[in-house]
Formats: sequence, structure tokens, C-alpha cells
Amino acid sequence: MSDSWWKDEDDLVPDQAKLLSIDEDRNLLIKGPPGSGKTNLLLLRANQLYLGDYPNLHIVVFGSLLKQFIQLGGKQYDFPAEKIVTQAKLFNDILRTEGEGVDDEDLEHDAARAERANRLQKLVDEGRVGVQFEALLLDEAQDYTPQEIKLMSKLTNVFIATADARQKIYNVLDCSGELAACTDEVYPLTFHFRNGMAICRVADGIMKGTSGYVPLQRHMNYKEADYPSTFTPKGGLTLDEQVAAMAAQIKDQRFAYPDDLIGVLCPRNEELDALYVGLMHAGFGDSITRANSRSFDPSKPIWLSTLTAAKGLEFRALHIAGLDYLYRMGGVQKRLIYTGITRAKTALTMYWHKSIPGYLESAIQGAVPPKGPVTMKKIFGKG
Repeated sequence: MSDSWWKDEDDLVPDQAKLLSIDEDRNLLIKGPPGSGKTNLLLLRANQLYLGDYPNLHIVVFGSLLKQFIQLGGKQYDFPAEKIVTQAKLFNDILRTEGEGVDDEDLEHDAARAERANRLQKLVDEGRVGVQFEALLLDEAQDYTPQEIKLMSKLTNVFIATADARQKIYNVLDCSGELAACTDEVYPLTFHFRNGMAICRVADGIMKGTSGYVPLQRHMNYKEADYPSTFTPKGGLTLDEQVAAMAAQIKDQRFAYPDDLIGVLCPRNEELDALYVGLMHAGFGDSITRANSRSFDPSKPIWLSTLTAAKGLEFRALHIAGLDYLYRMGGVQKRLIYTGITRAKTALTMYWHKSIPGYLESAIQGAVPPKGPVTMKKIFGKG
């Protein structure tokens, strides 16, 4: 992760640095495209508050994988790892203190999430729970419910959130109104620095025609001359063939980017299981780790994850496989694959066997050299 986190104040552009001069008691909503520095700024703001007059604080994230990723960045700033928590733990710790903890082992994810929020809401309404923290800093806020946003704002004196509606990957009610109501000002970030031009073209193709969408290509500040970006689509491959093609690329990428993370993502765990086994057999056993498993090791250079769990992460090289099953993600699939693609910095490869959604086919077609003319033989299936 040679450049995932800023190392010095000179790494910030003026647009980013100005945020750290805003009064510390201000409630902020930080908005910007993928790779604009929202999470890094959130971490720096948290450290600023922690070292100042707000030591009783937490950075709040949705999943454990993003928590561990931010903890890696926190080490660089000597920010305490225990100050970075999931929202589920934040709520459950308060509930357990009041004897209302949720045993979620037998509950579906959404049911457990709703139960925690409803129990905490009851305690807040009854006056049993009030302000618990001096500051809460919430990452990826677009994926929380309006109720969850209201509750978290009532638990703290200072409330700061990052959000990008284009990366909303959970099918919950829109919380943008509550975020606006809970904050004093919106701090917009215009430019982004993560995604190379080849990745931007694919992402922009996916969001083509979306109302209000600003193309990533327009405000790209990625250092293309230092790391020329590439996009490689690989269709028509069985899952075993996807593993073989992936393994060949990863071998070269480990040599080219020895200090950077490589990501392997899938829509579903079923295909991810097969990829894990295949890459183990291909000789990467000492280098790969499976996200959201008890044996997850963030020091490993190759991370395997579902698209959903990988929100907020970034990889120098990224492989997205098993895309035949993207359609099963339902109404969030377009934002999910957009969010997945924009985890890539320099190299992106996408794999599928027989078919992918039409909008993704179109995006891919627009990001690669144009095909030659369609001949009569091809029209009749003979070309």
C-alpha cells in the first residue's frame, strides 16, 4: 500500500487541506467521487480531534474489512486502532450496557441491523441513552438508513460523515435528507486521484445517462505517466479458465507492484470460494487472504472479497470475476459494479463466461478499441 494513505501535508491538494482548518466543532458532510480522498480526510480529521479536545471519539464504518483497511492507515498517524469500529459494534456496545444487547447469530443481516436500531431508538426516546461521544466520524454514510443517521447524530456532540450517492450499494431508504439535517455544511471534493483513465472510461460507461452524473474523466488527477492504466475484458471463460488467466496476470503484477495490494472480487461468495481454492493451487497460498474470514490477514498482498464487502478499499491491480452472476444483485447491481470497478488504481481485468448485463457490455465496448466492420458472414453466424 505504498500510496494508499497520505504521508505528509504536502501530499494534500489545497481542496483537501482546507478541511483541516475548519473549526473543530463543526458538523461536516464530505462529498466527492471515488478516490477524492474522503476516507483519508476523515481519518486525518479524526486524528486532529483526538489529539485536540475530542479524545472520546470513533470512526464508524459499515463492515469489518473497511475497518481493518482504515486501521492500516491509522498506524501511519499513530491513531488508536480501537477508535475505528463498525456501526454494529457501536450500537451493540451501547445496547449491552443497558441490558438490551442483540444476539444476531440467528438473524439475517438486515433483520439484525433493524433490531439494533429499533432497540437503540427506544432507549433514546425513553431518555435512557443520550450523548455518548465527543465526536463520531462516519465513512460511506450513503449506505445507512435515515433512522441510523439520526441515532448516530444524537449520540455525539460533533458529527462528520463522508458520502457519495453513486456508491450506494445497499437497498435501504435514502438518507441524504437526514445527513443534510445533521450537518452544518457540505464540504465538496471535486478532483479524484485513484483511478487511471482506462478505469474511468469503464466506470463512466456504466453511469452513462444517469441524471446528474459527472464523468470521472473530467476531473481525473491520476498520475498516468507514472503508472499507465490498463483495462482488460476477458469474456467466454469458464471459472477454471478465469482462475488460470488471473493467476498468470497476478504473477506479473506481484513483480511490477511489490508494495501494493491486489484485489480479487466477485459478486457472490460461491465463485469467490472457487477462486480461492484455484489460486491456492496456482501457488499463491502464502500471498492470498480471504476477507471477512477469521483467518483474514491484512498483511497479505492479495485480498479476496465480495464486491459488497470491498466498498471503501483500493487496489493497485484489481480482478473482478464471476460476472455472470452480477444480475442476481438486483436493483443495486449497477452501483455495486461501479463501486467495485472504482476500487482499481492502475490495472483492471473483468471476467465472465457467457453473459453480463447489457449496460456493462456497453460500458466495456466503449472502453476498448472499436471492433472492425460486421461482415455478412458474421451476421449469419459464419464469421
